[in-house]
Amino acid sequence: MRTRVVRSVEDGVTLEETAERHNVSLSTVVRFLRLKRETGSVIPAQFGGYKRHRLTPHEGRIRQWVAEQPDITLAELKAKLTKVKAKVSQSSIFRFLRHLNRTPPVCTP
Repeated sequence: MRTRVVRSVEDGVTLEETAERHNVSLSTVVRFLRLKRETGSVIPAQFGGYKRHRLTPHEGRIRQWVAEQPDITLAELKAKLTKVKAKVSQSSIFRFLRHLNRTPPVCTP
């Protein structure tokens, strides 16, 4: 649809007619045109799934610690990470382990 909207304006149809024809708002037409002008494409920006985990640089260490001690707790992992200057919460460690497809250890207070 984005391509059709931009092509319509490029073919000489007014912004208002284009908005009405494609059943979108005038501001949407303007936004698509600006995107085309600034990037050369109307492909939408990536949405989600692109943020790296903060623990990615420590992946090798974490895998090693979990392999050496399969019943290691999140609190123990956090303490080990603190010693190597990685400040993260237990929930971040849990999410990172889940990202690695590892069974997260039991969290004890």
